[in-house]
Amino acid sequence: MSYLATPDDLIYILATDGDRFSAEERRVLEDQISHSVDLRDDDDSAPAGCPVMRSWANRWVELGGNEGQPLTSSVLPPVPSDGKTMDPDFAAICVECRSNEPCCFINGTVSDSSDDSRKITWPPERIAGGPEPIYATRLLVIAKEMEGAYLTANVKTEWGGQRCQVGHLNRPRLETTGLVDGRQRIEEQQAEVAMGYYQYINTTMALKKYVPENVLNALFAMDAMLAIASTLKGSEGASFTPTQCLTDPAMGMALQVIPVPYVSLKGKLELASHIGFTTAGVTASAEARGDLTGKFASYEISAEGTAGGSANTGQAADRESTAPGLVGMMARIIGTLDHYVSEGNEQRQPLDRTKYASGARLTKSLTLESEGIELEAKTSSPDLQFSIASLSTVFSIGVSGKLDFIDALAMAFSGPGHKAIQEARARMAAGEHISATLDAYLEMAATGSLTHSIDSGASITIPANGSLEGANEAIQQEIGGKIEIKARAELAIEVEAEAWIFSARAGASGSLHTSWCWAVEKRDGERQRSYEFEGVVLTLRAYVEIEIDNSDDDNVEQKGPDLSGIAEVQITDLFKHAEEHINDSREKAEEIARQREDPPQGRGTYIIWEPKEPQWQAY
Repeated sequence: MSYLATPDDLIYILATDGDRFSAEERRVLEDQISHSVDLRDDDDSAPAGCPVMRSWANRWVELGGNEGQPLTSSVLPPVPSDGKTMDPDFAAICVECRSNEPCCFINGTVSDSSDDSRKITWPPERIAGGPEPIYATRLLVIAKEMEGAYLTANVKTEWGGQRCQVGHLNRPRLETTGLVDGRQRIEEQQAEVAMGYYQYINTTMALKKYVPENVLNALFAMDAMLAIASTLKGSEGASFTPTQCLTDPAMGMALQVIPVPYVSLKGKLELASHIGFTTAGVTASAEARGDLTGKFASYEISAEGTAGGSANTGQAADRESTAPGLVGMMARIIGTLDHYVSEGNEQRQPLDRTKYASGARLTKSLTLESEGIELEAKTSSPDLQFSIASLSTVFSIGVSGKLDFIDALAMAFSGPGHKAIQEARARMAAGEHISATLDAYLEMAATGSLTHSIDSGASITIPANGSLEGANEAIQQEIGGKIEIKARAELAIEVEAEAWIFSARAGASGSLHTSWCWAVEKRDGERQRSYEFEGVVLTLRAYVEIEIDNSDDDNVEQKGPDLSGIAEVQITDLFKHAEEHINDSREKAEEIARQREDPPQGRGTYIIWEPKEPQWQAY
């Protein structure tokens, strides 16, 4: 009986002698190989060979393959060995091959396409000895172009040697990861490929309503510098690993290339912005000014630009944004306020914005100033060079207004008469006029700033290989601060003949009722951030039924928090408005912080919004 051929045999036959088949036969055979491979992958116990593949192997023999002789064994080339002793069939074909020595791929380089002097090699250069030697296996390159969601840089690969003498397909080759085009192998002896630095394009697009694009690029540039050590530590970049039949440890090492965006900044930038949050939607305006110039990758930066737009409540920004630095912080603050406005009052139809709705203002002020910074590639080295005179930023916010949480309360409250509150909300949303007071909101104010500053006046080497601690210490000199939104709960619930007296518990960190806090600091040698929310917890102190006189229905009054003047603001000078609003917000936050209440005693505790414990993480 003839040999039962496998899909791998036919793949090899097609690659090495497939011209014997007609075009139609090749098409059918490729389909049947794919089907057989799928069946094998789905069933590990399935035999390697199959009658269909044997029929195609016989057809190949009929066409003159294998010198017209039926197959008695696999056509695949022999492998070197499965242990320390070389396979005799393999050794007979490749008489020059030796165990633990590279057989075909004997040297190679990965070099920066913009400067051939910047390269890493096979075998890698040993740059530090000791019990844990360090090899030059990593190259840092500057990304200056944009491709899709990536800032890209190109490298050239080149290797010396010969094709596999035994006949293995695609050997030697480079196995690759992290290339922009998704390519997973390089078979050519010379090639040029692109790898990318991920640009947070989704965050950028979402924030263009709130921050001018020029400012976003300036912040991305700054954060690329401040977090470069963390970026390099956590980045896999692109990798290139030789694959051949026989090798040694040095020639089997993977070389890694990490792209870092080009950065240059000089001058001063100021940003002022205003965002209005209401149950009916989010509106924004922003303006930048100053003399800042520079580049972030291929983007030209200037201290000019405006932004503005609107968004549906609950869709303003991502409060879990993974974007780095201040860009991510802005997204998370905007997204958090938007989220709780959305969660607190779920009525989406147009409402009277002065009743039963949230109305809050968020102003942001940012100053970025630099006497000059630039990140460049270092000639004849895999390292980068960071030239810096000084860089500083100060980011502050102001918050005012009221965050309605009546719907959240109605959902969480299960105490006496809870259905009456839910029914009242539903009837109001349907446009009915009932006698009720539904005050359940947080009066908010913010305080604090986040600061970053460097003042070195030096050229700092960013090493591609070895420790980054020295460079990290030189770059991150002063980082810290926190921004806190403090809130005081106002509660008055009365529906026709029933009344509920609630009190809000003090925040876990000692605030009057609750707070949101974003903090940054240097921890364990790197920038880290945290977010904490104290939650909203209510205690029912009393529930009473009262007598009311409904004899005069025309005088029935429906009450809610007064939000007049909060939802709509006319601004002529955005910078002046932001400064005044931030100062007023700080004074209000200090007033709230000074207030204290005795712990409420009552008939039940209800968690309206769960607290979020602070967790520090690199950013």
